[in-house]
Amino acid sequence: LRNWYFIQTAAINPDARGVKFKDEVMGRLIRFVSSHEVGHTLGLPHNFGSSFAYPVDSLRSASFTKKSGTAPSIMDYARFNYIAQPEDKGVSLMPDVGEYDKYSVMWGYKYIPNVKTPQEEKAILNKWILERANNPVYFYGRQTGNPQDPRSQSEDLGNDAMKASTYGVANLKRIIPNLIEWTKEEGKNYEDLEELYGQVLGQWSRYNGHVRANIGGVYDTPKSYEQAGNVFVPVPKDIQKKAMAYLQKETFATPTWMLDQNILKKIENAGSLDRIRNAQVGTLNNLLDPSRIARLLEAEAALGNSTYTALEMMSDLRNGVWSELAAGKTIDAYRRNLQRAHIERLEYLMKEEPAPVPANFRAFVGGTPIDVSQSDIRPMVRAELKTLRTQINGAIARTADPMSKYHLEDAVQRINNILDPK
Repeated sequence: LRNWYFIQTAAINPDARGVKFKDEVMGRLIRFVSSHEVGHTLGLPHNFGSSFAYPVDSLRSASFTKKSGTAPSIMDYARFNYIAQPEDKGVSLMPDVGEYDKYSVMWGYKYIPNVKTPQEEKAILNKWILERANNPVYFYGRQTGNPQDPRSQSEDLGNDAMKASTYGVANLKRIIPNLIEWTKEEGKNYEDLEELYGQVLGQWSRYNGHVRANIGGVYDTPKSYEQAGNVFVPVPKDIQKKAMAYLQKETFATPTWMLDQNILKKIENAGSLDRIRNAQVGTLNNLLDPSRIARLLEAEAALGNSTYTALEMMSDLRNGVWSELAAGKTIDAYRRNLQRAHIERLEYLMKEEPAPVPANFRAFVGGTPIDVSQSDIRPMVRAELKTLRTQINGAIARTADPMSKYHLEDAVQRINNILDPK
C-alpha cells in the first residue's frame, strides 16, 4: 500500500512523500483495500474493464473525481490517480465504491416482489442488464493473465492508455529528482531508497504493458442474442499505431531520466544496464510473441489493410529500435542491448516452436494458438532480417563511433548466422 500510494501520487500529493505515512492516511488506504475485499465476500469478481469507462482528462477534474472516483467499480485494480498533474488542484486520488458495485449488489441481492417463478425473475434480471448494456459505467472486463482486450487490464486508468501513461510517466519524472529527499530518515541506510527506486521502474514497466496490449488487441464485449454487434472486434488501426509510437518514445528510447547517478551510486555499484535491458526486452519480446502476431494475421485475413498488419508492426518496430541507422548516429549501451535483443527475438521466431497453452488455461492465460512453422511468421521474419541486414550494412560506413561500429558489424554476423547457419 505504501509503495502504490507513493509511486502513483507523490508527484502531486504531499501526504505520500515519505516512507512512513500518517495514521489517518494509512487508515484511508486500508479502508480502500478492505472495501475491495468485502466486495469479494459479497460474490463480486474483479472487473478489470471498469476503469476504461472514464475519459482520461476527467480524472484531472476535481468535480468529476470527487463525485465519481477513479473508476465505476472498486473491484477493478484501479489503484490511485496517477493521471492527475500538479496543476490539478483538489483532484480525488483514491478509488471508492462506485456505481457498478451498487448495481452489482442490487442485481444479486435485491428482493423482487410479485415474482412467482425463477423464469420470471430471470427475465427481470436480463432486462436490467440490457437497459445498461450500452453504458460504459456498467461494462464488465474479465481478469486474464495476459490481456488481449486492452480495456481490461490491471492497475490502469482511463480510456486511453497512451494518454494516461504519458501523464503517469511525467509524474515519475517528477519523483526521481526528489526520491532521496522523500525517503530520507536520519540514521537509516538506503534500503527504502532502493525499494522505491525499483517501484518507479516497475510503474514505468506497467505503463509500457498497458500500452502494449493495444497492439494485436481485441475488444471482448460479452453479448447475448438480443444485442447487436460482434463480441470480438480488433482494436482500430489508428489506436494500434499510436501505441507503437508511444513505445518508441517512452519505452525503447533510453530512459535517461531514470539514470540519476545520485540515486544509483547510493544503492548499487552496478546494475542499471541490465535493469533497463530487462524492462525494455520484456516489452519487446511480448510485442513479438507468436500469439500476438497470430491475432494480427487473423485480423488482416478478415479485414485486409484496414487493420494494423503484422508486417506493419514489424516494420514500425524495426525502424524505431534501429532509428540510429539512417544518420549513422552513436548508439548508446542501452540501445545496443535492445538491438541485440531484437535480433535474438527474431531468431527465436525463426527457430523455436512455443509450447501450446493447455486449453483449460487458455481463457485466463490469454494465449492465441498458432503453429509458427506453418504460419506466415517465418517468411515475414526472414524478410525482416534481410532488410535489417541491408540497413545495417549501409550504416556501418557512416558510423564514426567505434563501439557503435563494432556493434553493427557484430549484428550483421548474428543475422548471417540465423539466415545461413553453418
